Amino acid sequence: MPLGLEPDFLYPLENVTIAQGRDAMFTCVVNNLGGYRVSGDSATARVAWIKADTKAILAIHEHVITNNARLSVTHNDYNTWTLNIRGVKREDRGQYMCQVNTDPMKMQTAFLEVVIPPDIIYEETSGDMMVPEGGSAKLVCKARGYPPPKIVWRREDGGDIISRGGPQGKTKVIEELTQYFIN
Repeated sequence: MPLGLEPDFLYPLENVTIAQGRDAMFTCVVNNLGGYRVSGDSATARVAWIKADTKAILAIHEHVITNNARLSVTHNDYNTWTLNIRGVKREDRGQYMCQVNTDPMKMQTAFLEVVIPPDIIYEETSGDMMVPEGGSAKLVCKARGYPPPKIVWRREDGGDIISRGGPQGKTKVIEELTQYFIN
């Protein structure tokens, strides 16, 4: 490999969507890195991983800089660097950058989307209730998740929910909380 040949990315960094608690990885493939010298210096170019939205340096080459035991970097001794994030948490969501310290610097970014499965918050949700015919009922369902879950009301027997206000009743949605009023 000739000295001074500029490093370049072989593939674009790909966005990752993963469920909370699973392991995520970004793979950065850089050609011509070994022979490149930084600004005439004797130091070779290095690959760095950065969380772009917070500007936090995560790793340089294979050495993790940040104090996060869930992060690691693997290198195949040729041209592939992989940032591994174990047990992804919601706060890991954001833009990640693979950067090469050339002059000028080269980089590519990808987004980590963390999906949190929907979960009903039973302590804040209505339970079974009996209402006399013609009476009113207030049904509350609260759920969490990311993206925010869509709550749909159905009868157990599959029949229509009927109210005096129309076949749909009145629905009030406040972020992850849905209240259904039947008059």
